[in-house]
Amino acid sequence: MARQAFHTLDGLRGLAAIAVVLIHMGMIFPLAWYPAGAYLAVDLFFGLSGFVMAEAYSARLDAGMPVSDFMRKRVLRLWPLYALGLTIGAATTASRVLIHYSPPSALTPYPLALLYIPWSGPKGELYPLNLPAWSLFYELAVNMAMAVGWRRLTNRALLVLVALSALGLIASAFAIGSLNGGLSWRGAPIAVSRVTFSFFLGILLWRVRLRSLKIAAPIPLIILAIGLTIDTTLLPRTVIDLLEVFLLFPSIILLGASTQPTEGSVALFGGVGGISYALYAVHEPLLQLTSSFIHNVLHVPVQAVPHWACMILLAGLILLAWVLNDLDVTLRGYLDRFIRWMTRRPAQILRSVPDQP
Repeated sequence: MARQAFHTLDGLRGLAAIAVVLIHMGMIFPLAWYPAGAYLAVDLFFGLSGFVMAEAYSARLDAGMPVSDFMRKRVLRLWPLYALGLTIGAATTASRVLIHYSPPSALTPYPLALLYIPWSGPKGELYPLNLPAWSLFYELAVNMAMAVGWRRLTNRALLVLVALSALGLIASAFAIGSLNGGLSWRGAPIAVSRVTFSFFLGILLWRVRLRSLKIAAPIPLIILAIGLTIDTTLLPRTVIDLLEVFLLFPSIILLGASTQPTEGSVALFGGVGGISYALYAVHEPLLQLTSSFIHNVLHVPVQAVPHWACMILLAGLILLAWVLNDLDVTLRGYLDRFIRWMTRRPAQILRSVPDQP
């Protein structure tokens, strides 16, 4: 059965990725503007992932697709750009080691992280060489849980998982004052709650999705932009975050899945969605590298980098992500063929060995 294309969801994913770049840019360059709730884009990513994974793999998992085959595809989908981001982060850290700004031990996580094995950075970060990689770790974990338990994931089971993780979200949000957590080991409870709630809700939304609606495709994107930007003293940040994750994001996903862009804008929506993962995977170490260059080579304080320069940097990152996405598609094709050849080769060798008398 042919997979349905959800071009509006592609646009949502791209917009969310840009929001994540902006918040990390604001952490490094104080004069840069970023949406107050940009960190919630990760929750939207998890929800979109559950929806799209169900669309892409439900028929194959129903037919008995081995978990090993499923995970090989998922790891292969994420690894090349993930490894590139780590390598950029390692290169930046190595330059700091050379000028005695960081200890050599700062590079220790690199070889393990290449295998998706998390570490513990100075502040407990799972992936100190590329901070956003924490969400990819939990993404793979929940992907495996989906594949292993697919036949038991009835609508009732999904509702139970979503309800239990919602309780975890509420407890975590009130404990730390927001849903902005998960990149360190200390944030594991909130990370598990965030990924479990949104991912399995995404699967449930896929099963109950609406028919086509006669609304313009940009409307869900506009609602998302408002949701990520809104910040009001009328409500505590905790309540805003929970309302958006519990109500706004599921509504946006349903709206996005029920509408399609016009023929003239399909390419734009697809292009924005296409750059989303590349942008997410490499932006933080590239921002750190840029910051080091500005500070150590140009001798300009990062506090003095103006907002307009940050916008130019954002445009450059988007352009680079567009190039990297095309390279990633090509590289994954080569890697997939190589892995298939390697897995077939032992069997071919065994068949070629004559039986011993």
